[in-house]
Amino acid sequence: MPIGNIAALRVAAQLPGLVPVEAAVARAWLEEHHLEFDSVEFNVRLGSGVVLPPGSPTFMEKYVRSSTTKRADMILHLGRDVTIVEVKVRIGGSAFGQLTLYKKLYIAQHPEVQIVRLVAAGITIEPDVWELYREHGITVELFPSAWLSASPANQGE
Repeated sequence: MPIGNIAALRVAAQLPGLVPVEAAVARAWLEEHHLEFDSVEFNVRLGSGVVLPPGSPTFMEKYVRSSTTKRADMILHLGRDVTIVEVKVRIGGSAFGQLTLYKKLYIAQHPEVQIVRLVAAGITIEPDVWELYREHGITVELFPSAWLSASPANQGE
């Protein structure tokens, strides 16, 4: 079953947690894969974040927790399987670390999940990291044309 809100995502001015060029990459990825998933979440908080000492004000606890938890760009669902997508302009080693940590945190928070797939989506990739991703079963997908769709001339500005 395809993602139900794909039409709205195609034209949304922003996607949660993503700057315009990253949103262009995310849209390109979704355009290729939206029929493979039931739903998509953006800016998904994972982990517990920093815990303040007992007696800290509630507003401060909420702020610190929300600003220190990890944040996955996109998590897509198909039944009990998930795909975690990290979106970068230039994919390097940092996305590898983020994805492997996000998988661990997601499984800890959602033990019912059956399969977790990892994807790095970007415009370019640093040449020295291709092999690292391949060795660890992380899919890399590049969308060089996302530069064009993210340019101000194509956004009516």
